[in-house]
Amino acid sequence: MQPGFEKVSLPLLQNWDCHTCGTCCKEYLVQLSKDEVEKIQGQGWDREKDLGGYSPFKRTGIFWKKTHLNHRPDGSCVFLDEKGLCKIHGRFGLSEKPLPCQVFPYVLIPAGDQWQVGVRFACPSAAKNLGTPVVQQEKDIRDFISHLKIRENLAVSLTDNKNKPQLLPGKPSTWETLYLFRDVLLELMSKESVSVELCLRRCLAFAREMKKMNFDLLSPIQVKELAEILSRLVENEIPLDPYSVLKPTWIGRVLFRQACAIYTRKDHGPNRGLVKKGRLALFGAALSFARGQGKVPRVNSFTTDITFDEVEQKREPLEKETSDFLRRYYLTKIGSLQFVGATNFQMPFWEGLHSLILTFPVVAWTAFTLKEGENQLTRFQTAVSLADDHFGFNKILGTARQRFSLGILQFRQETHRLVAWYARGKP
Repeated sequence: MQPGFEKVSLPLLQNWDCHTCGTCCKEYLVQLSKDEVEKIQGQGWDREKDLGGYSPFKRTGIFWKKTHLNHRPDGSCVFLDEKGLCKIHGRFGLSEKPLPCQVFPYVLIPAGDQWQVGVRFACPSAAKNLGTPVVQQEKDIRDFISHLKIRENLAVSLTDNKNKPQLLPGKPSTWETLYLFRDVLLELMSKESVSVELCLRRCLAFAREMKKMNFDLLSPIQVKELAEILSRLVENEIPLDPYSVLKPTWIGRVLFRQACAIYTRKDHGPNRGLVKKGRLALFGAALSFARGQGKVPRVNSFTTDITFDEVEQKREPLEKETSDFLRRYYLTKIGSLQFVGATNFQMPFWEGLHSLILTFPVVAWTAFTLKEGENQLTRFQTAVSLADDHFGFNKILGTARQRFSLGILQFRQETHRLVAWYARGKP
């Protein structure tokens, strides 16, 4: 396969177009390449007339080596106009914007000899599935990939890439094996007659069984047969009723609330929470999440005035629309492999899958903290946007401490319990 004509796998269930909500322009720091800085400098922006007196750039990092698009005090990019439109786009066209701005919310993932395309549901339009089917945007996405190769100086084609993925730490595997397991997980998740929480519990059980296996001496066909046998086994063995699953233990609840504290936090943009009150307020919030008592800290602007106990009383079964939305989210993440390797802090396949599935109880818990008056689907869409803002991007989630906590949840099968617990109604 010639470089530039590599296979590109697109998310089949996903639609997207920009609806100029301005979320990405108000919440993200866009790091610029040297060429992008020079391009913007050559566009002739008047600092006073066009940018309200602000510089177009801001330098950060050690010795100020990193250059970002500058932001106003309210968090919005200096190129965002009063109508929520990008001034660069309006004056010069999409291709003249920095590449990260063009690509968002897509995530371009080199995986073996092909490109997988993920989607960041942090974008409200992506969460709501608004716009043109992504499969109809292949030409634009291929253009993004071509520009990404130039920007990041990717001289080696995917077919020549010798990097091997890992299923477990220190155990290199093959992309063929990874795709095989990916496809089994997609099949488990795709059964619309089965609740999304049961699908996720089956994926966890499948991962748990596969991790026990040593298939180094097996042929690809034998590995596939083994995976199919185990997938049928978990379909028959995992309890159908979430009410029959044991409750999370106190250890699981403590570690789970720590994850919630990370995934619900909003530090940039108009929906910022306690970060506006300083580090001391954030420290107090961390203690509250650890104790799980009293008011839920408002680490984002969406959280209502509610206690931890009241959140538990608001648990409710998922409605069909909500379940369909969550299924689309997890099918998109699993299908694009946006949970393994470089897109998720170099996590091996099974660990990355576990970190992804943990977002389900986090999202449900978050949805129950949100303001009243919205239907269940809307609350879950907001909760997914909050969580997906962090998944694979918040460096705290990739620290040794957080991965150790994730390992405890996995070893004790707490995530299995949490998934069932937050998919069932209150007693």
